[in-house]
Amino acid sequence: MNSQTHFLFPFFLCLVLYKLQFVSLKLAFIAGFVGVLIDLDHYIEHIKHAKKNKFSIRDTWNNSEHFHKFPQRSSIHHETGATIITLLLILTALMDYKIALILAIAYYSHLYLDYLWVEKPHYMQMKFGKLYFRETHFEFVLDIILILAIIIIFIMP
Repeated sequence: MNSQTHFLFPFFLCLVLYKLQFVSLKLAFIAGFVGVLIDLDHYIEHIKHAKKNKFSIRDTWNNSEHFHKFPQRSSIHHETGATIITLLLILTALMDYKIALILAIAYYSHLYLDYLWVEKPHYMQMKFGKLYFRETHFEFVLDIILILAIIIIFIMP
């Protein structure tokens, strides 16, 4: 999934908690941003594996979206990393359960979206300048639904 979806989904989930007066709007935004920041591991993997332009954010993006020259997910996207992150979230919950909750929502929603399987996905592919973009029709529809749901939550009394 792309960055916008990794922001929208945990942000939406935390907005529901915000409407229930369980978390602040600030924490809901933080959950959305953390949902996106989890993908920084793609950049780290790019630095480790790329033959040239190791520190290029554009090349990292294009490898992720188009070229797929090497695996881009680190251990935090797999079982071992999930176990370690879960233990860290439990420790965090002992100190501040709301922070642990929004971090858990950001992390687990990110994993859920990354492993959400759509049979024979159809992609919309675009290129703007030197950047490649690719999004499934499913993700496009999901983004629209999440945006509409967020708008509804904001206009609800």
